[in-house]
Amino acid sequence: MKNLNLIYAFLLFSAFVSCKKDSNQETTPNKPALPATTAIRDSVSYTIDGKTYSAGGVNINSSSAGGQDANRKLIYPDNTNKHVYSLVGAPDSVMYYQKNSIATSDVHIQVFFLKKYIRNKAGTTWMPGLSDVLKLFTTGKHPLAEDFEWKNSQNGIAINVSTNNEDYLSYNAYNGLNTVELPPGFQKNSTFEITSFTKSAFEDGGHYNLEAKFTALVFDAAGHQKKLDNGYLRLHFDLSYSTRAN
Repeated sequence: MKNLNLIYAFLLFSAFVSCKKDSNQETTPNKPALPATTAIRDSVSYTIDGKTYSAGGVNINSSSAGGQDANRKLIYPDNTNKHVYSLVGAPDSVMYYQKNSIATSDVHIQVFFLKKYIRNKAGTTWMPGLSDVLKLFTTGKHPLAEDFEWKNSQNGIAINVSTNNEDYLSYNAYNGLNTVELPPGFQKNSTFEITSFTKSAFEDGGHYNLEAKFTALVFDAAGHQKKLDNGYLRLHFDLSYSTRAN
């Protein structure tokens, strides 16, 4: 009988511990899942001369970053020799850009995101910090920069596209004596709107997703014009920035 009492006592104690454990499990809140956006597939589509070009896939976008002098002026060291020139910018500013290139058998397009920044102190990198770089991709409408690769005075978007083995630019780049100067305001009716910009999943390494729609006028080296219409862009990319700035 004594052994039976010990067994009953042990069973009651085990049941009590089990109930307490279950109770603790029920009242412990689950940790909330971290918000994350799935990485999107790179894709682009646009129409030129009534023909639609499109491409899509994983990692078809090549992303890079760089900088040029901003607010540049055309300087001729010798006014009698127009073949020799320099594009000299303000020493206190830089035109930073991120270039996204998509190249397939059917599509060849580059999209530049441009913004002028004040240079950092001497001895440090010219690249802006993360908070400044993110300003390149704010949702909403962005102007088409008309003087990229010449004066570099305008923030916005620049596009380079190839069709029929000919390059067309949305901006008036300087090309020496062969430059065709376009009248200012030629992109006033063009649009580039970033409709979505999100950070993708943490396990993806902190990359970003961007979606945009656009239209633009583009010009060949001789100044011949085409309309780039019904543009749609989806990009998945990382950012380049200085960890020593902001």
